[in-house]
Amino acid sequence: MIHGKVMFIVLSKLKGARHAGFRSLLLKFILTVQFAVVFCVSAQQPAAEVDLTQPLTLEQCVQVGLERSTNMRNARLNLAIQELRVKTARADYFPRIFSNGVYDFSDRIDFGFEPENYDLGLSGQYTIWDNGQREGGFAQAKETLNATISRNEIIKQGLILNITEAYYDVLKRQELVNVSEQILARSQENTQRTRDFVEAGSLIPADVATAEVREANDRLALLSNRNSLQVAQATLPRLLGLDPGILLPVGIDESYRLYQERGTIERIGVSVEEAIQIALDNRPEFQETQAQLRSQEWSLTLAKLQRWPRLNADVDYNVNLDDYLRERENFSDFRSWSAGVSLNFTFFDGGVLGNRVKELGMQLEQARESASDLERSVALSVRQSYLNLKRSEEAVDISKTQVVNARLSLDVIQGRFDVDKAILLELLDAQTSYAQALTNEVNVFYDYKIAQIRLQDAMGVLQ
Repeated sequence: MIHGKVMFIVLSKLKGARHAGFRSLLLKFILTVQFAVVFCVSAQQPAAEVDLTQPLTLEQCVQVGLERSTNMRNARLNLAIQELRVKTARADYFPRIFSNGVYDFSDRIDFGFEPENYDLGLSGQYTIWDNGQREGGFAQAKETLNATISRNEIIKQGLILNITEAYYDVLKRQELVNVSEQILARSQENTQRTRDFVEAGSLIPADVATAEVREANDRLALLSNRNSLQVAQATLPRLLGLDPGILLPVGIDESYRLYQERGTIERIGVSVEEAIQIALDNRPEFQETQAQLRSQEWSLTLAKLQRWPRLNADVDYNVNLDDYLRERENFSDFRSWSAGVSLNFTFFDGGVLGNRVKELGMQLEQARESASDLERSVALSVRQSYLNLKRSEEAVDISKTQVVNARLSLDVIQGRFDVDKAILLELLDAQTSYAQALTNEVNVFYDYKIAQIRLQDAMGVLQ
């Protein structure tokens, strides 16, 4: 329709024009169209800026990621593309109308022809009967759209999982830095005490060297944890669709604070069989697989329908503008129309359609076999995630006990060392055990949090 309107405008502009005038008008028209396209593209609104001045919670990070991440943007574009394909398939139910205009220019006048000739026409086509091919194409497009919706949900849950893991990794690294700073401060204090004991004659200078080695090791551990924190802080904004160079502040982890106060964690309240059943009811992979199967079934049906004929109605209407503009007489003498019905079908194609049907049939069998294995794969994934979470819950309890015992042992040995009842190596070993217990407690707690979120992802309930 746009093409026909543009051609009509060009023809009306070219009345009585010569060759040079035609080129000039055509060039102006092309430049006008190009300017309009550039203007439309440049008129797009910029994306809203994200306020990064305040610490972000996990929910805020997920919200930013769902809006700005590349995966979600591409997912939304894929959904829009599939919606357009559904509209295109629906449009096959409507007739198609075409317009055509012709302008000829020549420097010769032979056999009564003028140097300029115009012609304008309309043609229409409508499929009267196609044995259900339009219906099949429309149904297939809708099933593909359903599969895309389910696929986008899979992408969404995967992104939420990755953002949550990255968020917890930042929190874990921050806690490890805090633990390393506390351990280093204690090592520095012990080194100074050792120097005081050497000056008092209770220890020898070699004990100072031993304490300094321990302090240096703790300093290296702090540097390593700070470096890991910087890497984690760069990973999180990358997943959110932001510049990795942005230092993204995160909020305080209330769950870890409550764990430190109460010494307890939230435990899973369903059995593994119940978790598997929840996954079978909620995982978007099942909806996607079923939609893909139905789409492939329609592909096979459409391939079979290609062997059947199509009945089309064709209408043409033409006007000889050249003679009409020259003579200016009765308009009906310079127009013509025609209508007809055509029946088209493939009589012989060397087996192309038959081979296509066989190929689609085998692909459909492959898809059904993969679908039958999906349930077993999901059940295994849920079981593994469930067992990992149970192990993490037990590990949290063990790590808490280790911290308590290591702290009691350190306090006892520290008191004995202060009254010269314990040697320096005993104190350093106790400090090492306590430091390791604190580090294990942080790692185990956030491993437990990640195990929780992974089980939710395996069950298909991650939102």
